[in-house]
Amino acid sequence: MSEKTIYRAFIARTRLLSFRLLVAALLITGLTASAWAWLAPVTKADQAALAAKAEAIAPPAPAQSSSNQERIETEVITMRPRGFEPTEITRPAGRFILVVNNRSWLEEIELRLEREDGNRVREVRRHKNKPDWRDVVDLPPGQYVLKEANHPDWACRITITSQ
Repeated sequence: MSEKTIYRAFIARTRLLSFRLLVAALLITGLTASAWAWLAPVTKADQAALAAKAEAIAPPAPAQSSSNQERIETEVITMRPRGFEPTEITRPAGRFILVVNNRSWLEEIELRLEREDGNRVREVRRHKNKPDWRDVVDLPPGQYVLKEANHPDWACRITITSQ
C-alpha cells in the first residue's frame, strides 16, 4: 500500500468519525434541551395558557342567555419527578376544573384528593398512555390535600374559602 492510499484512508476515517461525533453532539444537545423544558417549573403565565387551553377543550355549556352563563375557572397542577407544582392553591368555593398534568415520568400514578381530616373525596389512577387528569369539582369550603399514593411526601394543599 502506498503512502498516498494510507493517507486517503486516514482522511476518510477521520471525516466519518467527525461526522458521527457531530451527530452525537447534536442529539445530546437536543435531548438535554427537551429534558430541561420538560422539567422546568411552571410559571403563572404557563398556568394561564394551560387554563385557557383547558377551557377551550371543556364541553360547551347548554345554550343560555349570555347573562346566565357561568364561567368555570381552571386550576392547573403539574406533577413532576420531585412533586407537585404549585404546592398550595387557595380559591373561593364553587365549581372549577381541576387539571393535573403528569410530568413525573412514572408508569402509573394514583391521585388522591382528600379532606384535611383524611376523608377521601376522589381517587384516580392514570397510566403513562393517558397521564393527565381533568375533572370538574365543586368542593365545600375547607382544607384539602392532593397526593400521589406511592409518594407520601408529594402533596398540594388546596384551600377552599367561603366566597
